[in-house]
Amino acid sequence: MPTSSSAVFRQVAGSPRMLVAALCAALALLGTASWATVTALDYRDTLARSEQDVRQVAILLDSHAEGVLETSVSLLDQVAGRMDGRGLASWAERSLAEAMAVERSGRVTLLGADGSLRYGSSVAFAEPESSDGLSVLVRPLPPEEEREVLPAFGYMAGQPAILLARRIHTAAGVFDGAVLVAVPVAVLAPVLNAFGDGTGRSVGLYRPDGVRLAGPGASSLGVLPRLERGTVRVDVNWMGGGRASVLGVKRMADLPILSAVVIPRTAVLDPWYVRMERGLMVVVAGVAALAGLSLLGAASLRREALARQALTQANAQLEQANVQLEERVEERTAALSTLNVKLSRALEEKERANQAKGRFLSAANHDLRQPFQALRLFHHILMERLAGTRDHGIAEKMGEALDAGEKLLHALLEVATLDAGVVRPQLTDVPVSAVFEELLAEFRGMAAERGLMLRAMPTRMVIRTDRTLLTRMLGDLVRNAIRFTDNGRVTIGCRRQARWLRIEVWDTGTGIPAEQLDNIFEDFVQLGNPERDRRQGLGLGLAKVRRKAALLGHALEVRSLQGRGSVFAVNVPVVGTERLPTMAPVQDPDPVEAGERLILVVEDDPIQRDAVRLLLESWDYRVMVAAEGESALALFGGAKSRAPSVDYPASDMPIPDMIVSDFRLPGRLTGVQTVAKVGERLGRAVPGLILTGDTAPERIREAVATGCRLLHKPVSPEDLRDAIAAILAERQASRPADGGEQAFESESAA
Repeated sequence: MPTSSSAVFRQVAGSPRMLVAALCAALALLGTASWATVTALDYRDTLARSEQDVRQVAILLDSHAEGVLETSVSLLDQVAGRMDGRGLASWAERSLAEAMAVERSGRVTLLGADGSLRYGSSVAFAEPESSDGLSVLVRPLPPEEEREVLPAFGYMAGQPAILLARRIHTAAGVFDGAVLVAVPVAVLAPVLNAFGDGTGRSVGLYRPDGVRLAGPGASSLGVLPRLERGTVRVDVNWMGGGRASVLGVKRMADLPILSAVVIPRTAVLDPWYVRMERGLMVVVAGVAALAGLSLLGAASLRREALARQALTQANAQLEQANVQLEERVEERTAALSTLNVKLSRALEEKERANQAKGRFLSAANHDLRQPFQALRLFHHILMERLAGTRDHGIAEKMGEALDAGEKLLHALLEVATLDAGVVRPQLTDVPVSAVFEELLAEFRGMAAERGLMLRAMPTRMVIRTDRTLLTRMLGDLVRNAIRFTDNGRVTIGCRRQARWLRIEVWDTGTGIPAEQLDNIFEDFVQLGNPERDRRQGLGLGLAKVRRKAALLGHALEVRSLQGRGSVFAVNVPVVGTERLPTMAPVQDPDPVEAGERLILVVEDDPIQRDAVRLLLESWDYRVMVAAEGESALALFGGAKSRAPSVDYPASDMPIPDMIVSDFRLPGRLTGVQTVAKVGERLGRAVPGLILTGDTAPERIREAVATGCRLLHKPVSPEDLRDAIAAILAERQASRPADGGEQAFESESAA
């Protein structure tokens, strides 16, 4: 009794070995069918790609060749168009322009009706039936082609050339000769070499009858397909030269010349045959692999029972390993806890070291500013007294040394001020053009000294920022760009991105290594200056830029390519565009006569006190001095001086117009408190100018909270003079009339 299909299926499904074999056979058949389908599609696509390739090459070759022949065809039309219908005798009537064009070309030849040379170089036609030099021109032509250009291949002056000819007739319509223009084949060689590879694909220019005019290969392709002007045709089964080829032909729009591209079908299909053979090898290997997999599957079933037994043993070993792993985890956890404790202690030590560094920096700043201040004041006096002497140069060198030291102290002070948090940004609407003008005015001379071009791109944008802080930030970036650029230019520009304006500083300098882009914003970091040459800066410029950007909330970015340059960018919010302001006249304040003003100087350092006193007296101010706060109060009565020696008696002392005091003073009063107490003692406020070398953040906040002006030592004589003049000018503008002031003083004395 025959076995039913369901019974066979159950038999196969019940036998794992037979099921694996059936599955492998099905996969082999599916893989073979897929390979056959893909191979057939690949064959079709290969021929389609070759067809598209020859079509495009034929079009491109036609376009380039027609451009090369255009000048010669125009010259032929110009000469033959004038002579046809008038005969060769009209050659002597050519115009000057035509004669010059023929002379420049040098490839124009006139042949008589008998083949004789009437003008130009000798011509030889390469076709066998043209040995007499005229049969090509006198062959019968349809009436519509009688006046067209006749192309042929030949030689002019011994050089291979494409000969373009036009027949010339007399007024009676009798053939009188021909005008030929030769185009050297060498002119077309770059075009032909560019499109033909010399092996698989060959290109050339042919006549409609298949005669080659230019290009490698056979002298004739046989009769080519007849085409209308400007049309293209592709034949993938063209038989030429006894072998099947892919032919692409394009006929020129104005000339009976065909641009032909021929690729043998064997060259087209060789890669397909290689792919087919490789695919067949893959299919055979796949079938073999499936057969092997079926055998391995059968063997794996036998090993399954052994695997289960091994798995049971492995589970037992895994449980034991888990116990050991837990013990190791506990050990590592304990070690990690110990390491965390050590790390916490190390962080605490680092924090204490940073605090100690800050205290040391603050103390060093203060203690160094005192002698620098005295040196600066004495140097100023010395420069005035040595003017015109031979020792004046030594004093100038001493001034340069003082400048170098003061730059370092001022940089440290600015960093300490930013870290102290006492700087409060004053956000206003700022025109970018005004900031750019300040930068150009400040750094144009510095750039010129280094032979660099500094420019700022024009803009009318208005941004929301603190003008002073932003100008200083960009100034530090421009200064760095000029310092690290040997030649080229530094450019300041901006570009808008939605609600933000990206202000950029570009340079053509040495660039920054990628691994150093984050480090350059750290304190005292300088690239390429291991010897710490102070002429290359202090390494604080970009650190200050980073602090100011964080204070203003402006994003700071940097990009750089070594050897190409760097670009630093600051992103600032945009509020609109600039409007031209109307300038209002500004009245200058009345000048202050120095000789009429009395200044009280409070300074505990005798060297500093003498230096300030001598400097003020050299400016024609009247000066009174005190060593500390209580001595200053004693000058005005009602208090006992802690220092017995003051320069003026306590009685009959004029009222000072302002007080110049150090911040730290011996005794219970600071400089700020001394100014306030003197004002209370005199019954009216006395303006104060505080000179301090203390850069501690808490000290700076305390000084800023007062109404006194604050200058940090060392102070240049020019800055001191300007500050004193500004304070006295403000006092003069706000003081009452003389009579009222005298009445107030008399009432206070009473």
